[in-house]
Amino acid sequence: MTIALIRKRERSGQLGCLLLLAVALVAACAAGGSVGRKTGTGGASSFTAAAMTDTVFAIEQALAEPEHLQQLHKQYERQVQVDPKHPFKRFLWAYTLGDRNQAWAELTKITKLNSRFYWAYLGMGVILDGWGVFDQAERNFSRALELAPRLAVGHALFGRMYLHKKEAGRAVELLERAVQLEPGRSLYHLYLARARQLAGQARLAEESYRRVLDSEADNFAALRELGLLLAAKGQVPEAVDLLGRAAEQQPRACPVLHKRAQLLAGLAERGDEALDAYQRACSCRGDDKDCWKEQASLAARLGQEPKLQQAWEKVLDIDSSDLEACKFLAPVYLATGAIEKALPVFQQIRKQEPKNLQALQGLAVIFEKGGEYSSAIELAEQVLAAQPDNPVAGGIRSRLFTRFHILVEPVSGRSPQQVFSRVRSQIAKVYKLRLKEKPGLKGELLIKVTVGDDGRVRQVSLARDTVSDNVVDTCAIWNLRRARFPGGFGATYDFALTLKPGD
Repeated sequence: MTIALIRKRERSGQLGCLLLLAVALVAACAAGGSVGRKTGTGGASSFTAAAMTDTVFAIEQALAEPEHLQQLHKQYERQVQVDPKHPFKRFLWAYTLGDRNQAWAELTKITKLNSRFYWAYLGMGVILDGWGVFDQAERNFSRALELAPRLAVGHALFGRMYLHKKEAGRAVELLERAVQLEPGRSLYHLYLARARQLAGQARLAEESYRRVLDSEADNFAALRELGLLLAAKGQVPEAVDLLGRAAEQQPRACPVLHKRAQLLAGLAERGDEALDAYQRACSCRGDDKDCWKEQASLAARLGQEPKLQQAWEKVLDIDSSDLEACKFLAPVYLATGAIEKALPVFQQIRKQEPKNLQALQGLAVIFEKGGEYSSAIELAEQVLAAQPDNPVAGGIRSRLFTRFHILVEPVSGRSPQQVFSRVRSQIAKVYKLRLKEKPGLKGELLIKVTVGDDGRVRQVSLARDTVSDNVVDTCAIWNLRRARFPGGFGATYDFALTLKPGD
């Protein structure tokens, strides 16, 4: 008789506990509602299972918005001050603490006061899951399921934890149970879709995503993830449509915009649309130069020259050393006469590829236009050494050799003195010509000439110049630089010359 009475009391206690769990949690709105519903105000209807589920998800959402979370916390703090022993109010106060370590500690205190309080275990499980402490999270979620096996939210959040652990089988099992218990909550279908996709169940995952969209046509996550799933399955047109709808919900979702542009680029008949999509995506991504490079590739394929140049200029704005962008833009700038833009770009190419003939030729053209004639000659000579028939470099050399009286056939001799004598003779001829234009021209030149034992001139530098005539200086320097000395006379020589009328 006593034993029967005890068992009857145990069953009565279990029923009471289940009844409490069924009616005791915060109603932001009706059961089965979405994550964004309002949290409760502390009335009796605020503590139904469905309402508390809404509130838990609303608080999760608020965690990303500190000001909103703080407002919620103050609201629940006032309720706890009025009724400090109320377990639900104390739970909501603790769960809205911005410091999650403190939140977890407060939830632990609640379980010590009431070892059968479902929501405290659930909350600790969520916090531990967020920290990646999965073994302890698993213990708390398991305890919550023991206390209320028919509450869908416990299965859903436990399944989400296994999603985070990449354990697809267990995640699917728990989330299918959550959907079975509460089929009207679209968030559970979204979690299940992700679990099924992780498990390689693409068809079932697609079904779950579509179930979400049936009830929430503008659900960003479902639109994005189903779009990516269909893209992977080769269903590109529908994937493009879904990603476009996702972008309408979140216009600054840059990865979505980028993926949609990439998919459009693969549809031959939608090239112009793809180019516009890339413009939007790359502008969104800001400093992602790879996006702009993809746009450049598409623009080149479509023959869209203005957008092609714009894309490469964006790349160069992001990374001034990008070699691919420099190689495209440098000749474009030069051809359009934008010398101030072309110069640094050609210089960047030369810095990375010192023997790049495109850069050497471009710089030679720029230096000639800018009056840096010696540099122009030097670069033209380097191009011609590699490409003797290069017409641009050949034209520069021909014009400047004529202008500065540089001998096409280099000066040579059987001794250093003979070489220097022949150079003096050439300079004297030029000086006489210059006197016709500048009768008072006179002064001294001292040029250091370093010659190797093989007879090649290594370096020529102007040590003193009181003549200050560009034609005479350049003539002297370049005839010496190109001179051919006999072998075995390696040294640094002083080439001194005094120029004055009448000599």
